[in-house]
Amino acid sequence: MLNKVREYIERHKLLTKDALHIVALSGGADSVCLLRMMKELGYRVEAAHCNFRLRGKESDRDEDFCRSLCEKTETALHVAHFDTRAYASLHGVSIEMAARELRYGYFSQLAAAIGAEDIVVAHHTDDSIETMLINLLRGTGIMGLEGIKPERDMIKRPFLCLTRKEIEAYLGEIGQDYITDSSNMVADVMRNKIRLNVIPMLEEVTEGAKQNIIRTMSNLAEAAKVVRHTIEEGMARCVEKTSDCNDARCGIELRVSIELLKQEPSPEMLLFEVLKPYGFNSSQISEIHHLAMEDRTEGRRVWHTNSHTASMERDHILIGHEVDVPSIVIPECGTYVCREGIKMEIRVDEVNSDFTVSRNPLHATLDASLVKMPLTLRKIQSGDRFMPYGMRCMKLISDYLTDRKKNYFEKQRQMVLCDAEDEVIWLVGERVSQKVACNEKTIKVLSARYICDE
Repeated sequence: MLNKVREYIERHKLLTKDALHIVALSGGADSVCLLRMMKELGYRVEAAHCNFRLRGKESDRDEDFCRSLCEKTETALHVAHFDTRAYASLHGVSIEMAARELRYGYFSQLAAAIGAEDIVVAHHTDDSIETMLINLLRGTGIMGLEGIKPERDMIKRPFLCLTRKEIEAYLGEIGQDYITDSSNMVADVMRNKIRLNVIPMLEEVTEGAKQNIIRTMSNLAEAAKVVRHTIEEGMARCVEKTSDCNDARCGIELRVSIELLKQEPSPEMLLFEVLKPYGFNSSQISEIHHLAMEDRTEGRRVWHTNSHTASMERDHILIGHEVDVPSIVIPECGTYVCREGIKMEIRVDEVNSDFTVSRNPLHATLDASLVKMPLTLRKIQSGDRFMPYGMRCMKLISDYLTDRKKNYFEKQRQMVLCDAEDEVIWLVGERVSQKVACNEKTIKVLSARYICDE
């Protein structure tokens, strides 16, 4: 088994002999075997244990076991304690997700603090099968059926060549004990149900089911290489990372050409690989694909994740994040900071022979006598109206921006300057209100200058 692990590490170029490695140590069979094997193979390691305080005395028992094992094997041990339930409640995530975020966040910080090259975890073949089945049940693309990869960022997995039975057999041979997490023996969460119920049933239905699944995952991994290459070529044709300054200010990160997308061999798969990293789920991606392929792009459609937004425009799908711009109250003349990089300068001047109405979209000149202070600079709100300069009727700002072919992100970022009665006197960067526009009777001019240094 040592040779098997050594060959796997060498084949995938996972670990460096001279580097320091952190072994994630829970006290269970897998991680205990990992620690013993890493030391047997001559790697320089330190261990890290997380006490999530979820199982009362059992959690403390696990920590004590890890301390004893590390003393016996002369291994430095780092221990972190977490209030996992409080973290889950605060961040609105499941206990399982909270534990994962806390664990890997701590490992990353620890690696930086002690100069470790990576974090070595004990995921094995059985874990990979479970992950593949979970992804299959949730709905996934071909990449989700490859199982667990040997490495991801700083996480290395040298045990993906071993089964759980092999690990337990090795520990028995060397006389090494380990502890058992009782929560893993209860079929409550999805992974436990698959481990305890589904996989044993598959083994009853077909002898060698696990080996067949492993072989299938290996075949899919090879097929996925071809798919990735094709997807990368398709992305180069259809997807544009925004370089336009205005796009960047509005939070737009990607533009996907609908016309070019239609010409791809599998538009839906390409969309899946483009959108999945931004948190969009299969249902959202399917809907976006359907509307794009059916040319049903009239009437803007928008989809949200926790971090990003996708907007279907006339000929593009835009992916980005919404920019938060706070409101500010302007009680008198002066320069006001809205947020870093954005200021509003207000001043009042007498009209003289040199005065001309500003044509700069970021500089408005208004009749000061018609403007009621204090002013407010804010983002547009639903139902906002104004009377565009040169018109004699009110118009919904949303309609005005649609007529101007503004996309969703530009609309979300659009600012207005309002008077004391919250009436829009300037659609910033676009047009002033006819109600406060300068005319032949204007004596004093209110000058509003929107300064954007982003």
